[in-house]
Amino acid sequence: MKRLALVLAAIPALVAAECVLQDRTVTSHSIVIQERSGMRQTVVNTPENTKRCIVNFRARVGSAWYTATGQYDWAGDRPANEACAVAAARADDSVHSQAISQHVRSEKVMVCNDQESLSNAKTATPGTKGQLHQFRPHPDYPNRFWHNGTQCRMILDSAWTGRDIHTYQGVICQLQDSNWVVVDKF
Repeated sequence: MKRLALVLAAIPALVAAECVLQDRTVTSHSIVIQERSGMRQTVVNTPENTKRCIVNFRARVGSAWYTATGQYDWAGDRPANEACAVAAARADDSVHSQAISQHVRSEKVMVCNDQESLSNAKTATPGTKGQLHQFRPHPDYPNRFWHNGTQCRMILDSAWTGRDIHTYQGVICQLQDSNWVVVDKF
């Protein structure tokens, strides 16, 4: 009976809490090519009047051998060894994609926080107090201004009026501490 009472007492705290589901997927791999064998570089002309370097070789990763192929097209204005180096790097990438043993880890974490100071103000009626981040800033009037020796800002607040949603403008002014108070809403 006591356990049931504890569970029922905890439900309102969970309902009032702001919850965010954080999802993170991590892929990790480490492939090292131990050796390459039979590397062949071939430079050919393409029908588009460019040059192409094709690199082929066999690569050993661990105890397995993989066939690697890479190519690079260029205008012919650079040396062939530079183009073939790019093709060889692409061939290495093809080995990595073949030999990769991916380890994928997915984490889903529900983070709930019931601190009222971290959530938006529910209503912005005159007299409502809160920290600056709890109020929606006015996009057309983002700068602070001074009124009667107090620092103030314009805000926006949306509310249902019948079947429509209406966006109100308002003014908040800073109190002596880090809190702000709604002084007007129109």
